[in-house]
Amino acid sequence: MMNKKEEKLEKKTNDDEKNKKINNEKNDSDYLIKKNLIQFLEIQLKESKEKIIEKEKIIEKEKTLVYNRSNKEIEKSIKFSLEKLIIDFLPIVDNIERALSLMETKKTEANYIEILNKLKFTHKLLKKSFALFNIKKIDNINISFDPSIHQAMSIHYTDTIESNQIVTVMQPGYILHETRLLRPAMVIVSKKKI
Repeated sequence: MMNKKEEKLEKKTNDDEKNKKINNEKNDSDYLIKKNLIQFLEIQLKESKEKIIEKEKIIEKEKTLVYNRSNKEIEKSIKFSLEKLIIDFLPIVDNIERALSLMETKKTEANYIEILNKLKFTHKLLKKSFALFNIKKIDNINISFDPSIHQAMSIHYTDTIESNQIVTVMQPGYILHETRLLRPAMVIVSKKKI
């Protein structure tokens, strides 16, 4: 039989081995937890990096869109910046054209001839300025009525002209850069007699 000392020693050895086994199992468990945690964090890091790259791409696209939109707005502002000024010039052009028309009927008188020449020169300069600023006159006749550029002032009933054609231009219209109507042409439109 064993004595008490031996029993204690054996018990202590057994306890030590048990503790050692528990510690090894605990260390193994800690190692697995740490390994799993590291893998999880690496996956999270990779996903976060991908999200950041995706966000950077979206931000870059938005910056490009804002830049393009701003440039278009600036270009539009520059392109149509003279609109009000030109609209104010239109009555001047109308009056010069009326004066020219009146003067051409009385060109035998000497003073009217000089005024007529000056008015023609002024009119020519205005036409050059309009060409420079891409202003087009709307004064064609014998074309179809277009409500986007014409304003019908009267109807001319006839059998000789097809319906919905411009018969007379009472006041010409003007358009800027082929897209912005400054003033519609006031016209008389044909209609077939019934």
